[in-house]
Amino acid sequence: MLKTMITICSVLLALVVFAPLTWAATAPDTIEINSLTKLYNGVKFNHAKHITYQRDCAVCHHHTNGAPATDSRCVKCHRGGHEAATMACKGCHVKEPFSAAGLQNQFSDPQRYHQDKPGLKVAFHLSCMGCHAKQGGPTGCLDCHTQTDMGNAMYRSGPNAPKKTAKSGNGGH
Repeated sequence: MLKTMITICSVLLALVVFAPLTWAATAPDTIEINSLTKLYNGVKFNHAKHITYQRDCAVCHHHTNGAPATDSRCVKCHRGGHEAATMACKGCHVKEPFSAAGLQNQFSDPQRYHQDKPGLKVAFHLSCMGCHAKQGGPTGCLDCHTQTDMGNAMYRSGPNAPKKTAKSGNGGH
């Protein structure tokens, strides 16, 4: 019995220590996040650099990497600590959460805990900006995103920015 317990503990310890290293080794070095291509060019996310800052993949990828759920509300459904089919944010967070199909899927099961799960854009920003604010990273929109011509037109920026006038002196406002 003692030998079995020691073996089980050894295996669990090995998983805790070496599994994150294996996941990090197979993860892409760079990821292009391009869900807002009409207004912004894709963001080149340096995944390899971020792995050096945060060694625990589950911080950003929740429990999709096979790490057991730690929140008691999550354990009800995610108790097994199994790896999800994809670790990509878009695997769980939808691009159009307020579309008819998105809302129907979200509220199809009244017992579902994730009825308030954020859409893809919000998930990115909550995760990225929350960590960046704590760690002193970039938090301004244009720190990570460059606007397309359509984005400049919509936000009246870049070549579409209001011209300074003698009367207002501050861009026509």
